[in-house]
Amino acid sequence: MTPENIGRAFSYLFAHRICSTHPEGRRRRDGEGLVAEILTREISGYQDFEAFLNVQGFTLRVYEQGAIGIAGRGQVFVLARRCTDEQAPYVDASWVFERMRDRRSTEPLDNVVIWAAQLWAMMQWFFYTRNDRGIDAVGRFKEAFVNVSQLTRELEEQIEKMRQRGTPTDERGRTVWEVLTNSTAASIEAKARRFVAAMEEAMLLERVEGEGEVQYRQTLNAAVEMSLNFERQAFYLIASTSQQSIFPEDAVVSMIEGIPVESNMAAQGTVITNFPDEGLGEDDQESAAHRFVNGGRDVSY
Repeated sequence: MTPENIGRAFSYLFAHRICSTHPEGRRRRDGEGLVAEILTREISGYQDFEAFLNVQGFTLRVYEQGAIGIAGRGQVFVLARRCTDEQAPYVDASWVFERMRDRRSTEPLDNVVIWAAQLWAMMQWFFYTRNDRGIDAVGRFKEAFVNVSQLTRELEEQIEKMRQRGTPTDERGRTVWEVLTNSTAASIEAKARRFVAAMEEAMLLERVEGEGEVQYRQTLNAAVEMSLNFERQAFYLIASTSQQSIFPEDAVVSMIEGIPVESNMAAQGTVITNFPDEGLGEDDQESAAHRFVNGGRDVSY
């Protein structure tokens, strides 16, 4: 692959994250046909292109569209981020926190990060645990929906349970607990709305118009990135052998620090806390162990 074609392909993929040889349900984007031709024609140049991507914290993944159910034929190329130490200087996620910050106040950045981590964890619960979906079930991104009202309602109920339980003894957990519980219904909804808007801008959610409230669906590139980076981005969905629930504030602390809860809290388990509608009845007890995982038996842990 020539340097010119590497630059052309990267420029397009960085802007759109996916490139399809046969788009379905949408019009072909400007330049998409040429980039698809480069990527399908110059297979021998993949190694050079992949090396170029890797040093910037990216990787290229190729899927047969029929295999993941997005079109009857053709291929789709996905530019995905890797959570590695090699990250290009221009890849900066801090703008997400700025989008979530209430610009009418002097809200500390640390508080915004806590809210972002909590909302991220809850969003993945909607996409994986609730859908009984494995982390590497990339093609099921089409089933992964959420809206602002759902995020708000679940978060309100979870925070109320945190208030009832009381202040944690761990200092870091207590900090998270205080930030989340010192909120009102209106502020929780505002946080959820700004978070969803930021995720849409980051191309991790796409808006789906229809009757009633606007729904947001996980994007294909978001599903691919989660399958590649679950050890850093979704370890709270994976169960350890202890199969004990942890508190939301502990999961948030571990997400922010990038350390699995089991490493961060040896005395506790490594599964995401049960959400309000996740109570198990008597008939569910036998399958409870699998619900502690994100629901998928296709996840290695």
